[in-house]
Amino acid sequence: MADATLAAADDGTPLKGIAFLVAGITIFSLQDVIIKGLSDAYPAHQIVFFRGLVAMLPIIALIYYEGGPRLFRTSRPLAMTLRSLCGFISYMTYYLALTALPLADAITLFYASPLFVTALSVPMLGERVGLYRWLAVGVGFAGVVVVMRPGSSVVDPAMLLAVAAALSYGTMVLMTRRLSKTEAGSTMSFHSMIVFIIASGLIGLTIGDGSLDTAAHPSAQFLLRAWVWPTARDFGLFCICGLIAGAGFYLLSQAYRIAPASAVAPFEYSSLPWAILWGYVFWSELPGSHTLTGVLLVVGAGLFIIHREARRGRRLVRGRTLRPRI
Repeated sequence: MADATLAAADDGTPLKGIAFLVAGITIFSLQDVIIKGLSDAYPAHQIVFFRGLVAMLPIIALIYYEGGPRLFRTSRPLAMTLRSLCGFISYMTYYLALTALPLADAITLFYASPLFVTALSVPMLGERVGLYRWLAVGVGFAGVVVVMRPGSSVVDPAMLLAVAAALSYGTMVLMTRRLSKTEAGSTMSFHSMIVFIIASGLIGLTIGDGSLDTAAHPSAQFLLRAWVWPTARDFGLFCICGLIAGAGFYLLSQAYRIAPASAVAPFEYSSLPWAILWGYVFWSELPGSHTLTGVLLVVGAGLFIIHREARRGRRLVRGRTLRPRI
């Protein structure tokens, strides 16, 4: 869940930037597959804990590459901590949802995050949102409702978790707008990972004995399951997730550094084809008509908002990813 917070160069190379971004999106889609595959054997906070420990290594290396030890420090520790907590909540709720939902459904619902960014920018940042973008927000949320299919049966709580992940990530993006004036992207990732490790470790110490694991829903089981020592194979998968986090952050940062963000940001949605492919290959999942209709509405609204933001030079498309990374 990394934020590519480096500003795009005006004279960047779009095709090279797009290639970096698509490569990052591709390996992050593999992380989704790994975590969904591990979700029936380990609790989410245990995976986050070990992933964080491994991801810290490439993040520290990136800090030394970008500017040295000074980037470990932040001048706004409280705001940085609050931002990191929003990221942690977003990451946890997203993967709790992923264990119970098809990949395509979970990712589609999470892609409501640009809609939340637009809507929340009014009360949080005092920005003005025009009629067309408000209409796009309405269309996008209609797509969320279509995916959730509230009229067909009781709404799966996992869908609400995916929407909560989008909301918390949108809040984190707005906080990043403020922090990016004084903090580097690698600094934010470093402090985020510290919070991820501490928060997941505290959850493990509190409920990691599995005594509360009495719920039937897969998302609740993924949260409340007891910590167990991983097999050698699974520990290797934990480590791969951490390496993906570090490598993916670098690829996305490079994408937004060398090319205009308005050119590369729409390609964030390339994770949807991967989600459909991996869902079919590993779990025989195929999106239904409701999901495909929701995809068109949510993605269409998101792309329209990106286009409008780009025309106005706003920060949504200046070095911001649409999915959680670090």
